[in-house]
Amino acid sequence: MQKRIQELDVLRVLAMLFVVTYHFALQYVAEGIPCFNLFCTTVNYDFGNIAVTLFIALSGGLLYKKYGTIGFSEKGAFKEFYIKRFKTIYPPFWILSLYIPLTMIRHFMADGNVFFMGHPLKLLFTIVGFDGYVRQYGVDTYVFCGDWFVGAIVLLYLLFPLLAKCYRHRPYLTLSTLAVLYSCQYLIPAEYDDVFGALPVTLSLKFCVGFMLVENLDRLKDLRLVLVSAVVFVVLTFVDIPGRINTDCLGTIAALALFVVVLYIAPFLLRFRTLRLPVQKLAKLSYCVFLVQHVGIVWAQMAFIKIFERMHWNFTEWNVMVLLCLTFAVIFLASWILKRISDTIVKFFTFSNDFNKKSLMTIDQ
Repeated sequence: MQKRIQELDVLRVLAMLFVVTYHFALQYVAEGIPCFNLFCTTVNYDFGNIAVTLFIALSGGLLYKKYGTIGFSEKGAFKEFYIKRFKTIYPPFWILSLYIPLTMIRHFMADGNVFFMGHPLKLLFTIVGFDGYVRQYGVDTYVFCGDWFVGAIVLLYLLFPLLAKCYRHRPYLTLSTLAVLYSCQYLIPAEYDDVFGALPVTLSLKFCVGFMLVENLDRLKDLRLVLVSAVVFVVLTFVDIPGRINTDCLGTIAALALFVVVLYIAPFLLRFRTLRLPVQKLAKLSYCVFLVQHVGIVWAQMAFIKIFERMHWNFTEWNVMVLLCLTFAVIFLASWILKRISDTIVKFFTFSNDFNKKSLMTIDQ
């Protein structure tokens, strides 16, 4: 069993915090509520891009560390890989998606329209986890949770054996080819920049860069590289670089620079028990946080607005910071409950399958 790399857990938790604060700020600003621009946007990129880039690179790197270097030559390796990914991705996603049939019943009772988002076949997107992803391309779906990240990560898992094989045999050629294809995407009209970060080539490049990062963790801890990365991150955060390149590219570079810096300082942070224990606990919730964070933000905001109206309070940037902390608490609690339920269901079905197999073997004997 491979030892868990705790420094990467720090990065995972950091990315998780970024995605929540980013969507929190967007949601409150959209409602006209004053909010600090804390971990939301900079002159060149937004922290949503940072969060997604870190998650994808971490996912790719850790998968490559476990499977990529040895390939899938062993019998049943493909099956084992995809069964594990299935158990990780779909149970919590489907549990949250149970809200959709409840919504369909509510619409049927209200206006007699069960399929309120159009053709019922669109529900297939939900079943396979691509409802949020295809919505990025203008397709109306029954999306409820997970935004587009679920479909993106499923797509990358499907491509992983091919990408890992290419990288294992020709790492520089693989990264160079993906980088060229990524650059060619800037030929797409600027009006489609909103989906730039979700394009398959964009995702694949970040995924494969993760292979390289995790494969070279010790080299990345060189102090000179860390200092250069820190300067790059600060410059990209505060110095405006005009042009379309800041659509996704500068955010990706900033994320990689931040990866190097945090990887270096993480061991010092983990010396403190008050930081180490929360990191260990929260890192395990990262995927569930991704699933519930947007819904949790919206629902918590609706509750806060009603409370403030009833108490005749005004929103300020400072009390909204308190609401951000309360929203974090709600999201973490919901994520913990979701993970517990999901893990219990997976263990139950795994136990049932193992029991049935043993029973069949006993009968055959």
